[in-house]
Amino acid sequence: TDILFEGVDLEKYFPIESKNLPKTELVKSLDTIDESFCFLYVGHWLRGAIGEDRKNTGLLLKTFLETFKNKKKAPALIMKTMMGPASIMDREEILKKIDAIRRGIGGKLPNIYLIHGDIEDSDVNHLYNHPKVKAMINLTKGEGFGRPLLEFSLVNKPIVTTNWSGHIDFLNPEYTTLLPGQMTKVHNSTANNMLLKDSDWFSVDVGQ
Repeated sequence: TDILFEGVDLEKYFPIESKNLPKTELVKSLDTIDESFCFLYVGHWLRGAIGEDRKNTGLLLKTFLETFKNKKKAPALIMKTMMGPASIMDREEILKKIDAIRRGIGGKLPNIYLIHGDIEDSDVNHLYNHPKVKAMINLTKGEGFGRPLLEFSLVNKPIVTTNWSGHIDFLNPEYTTLLPGQMTKVHNSTANNMLLKDSDWFSVDVGQ
């Protein structure tokens, strides 16, 4: 029997008081964000139509923009994401996908800030702890584990995510908003040898 360990390193992920955050390049960049309230998404933007990629990145972005468009004081969304290995081409493709969703909505839209590529664990922890990052949001359709959600839970900030799959084994519902939804079939745009189209996974109720 093989055991696959999954967890989080408590020496790398932990709460830091705002006054004690080191002024790294990432922290200084986050300091320049106009908004004082930012949601954070961390995860890959995988293949599939909007609402059908496993991490549900496209639908998360679309829902955020529709929810806060034309608001006088809208929050921002920080997205730490990429499609594959870090490269200029990957970053440009991500920017195109963001722009396409924005153009499909219209109106005065809230700001999106992209963090692309690989960064050090310490920088990820600084991102989690930055005072402008108020909550993590993730509309995942299915997780074997969901490590960024566990990492973020260690900095004692709220999490909004789906009420199904691996992460509900360790997230405390007292500090987590678990969104309802229903089981649906894996979409053709996503199906492959690992994600069989006859399988079911979770589709969140975005109205919630």
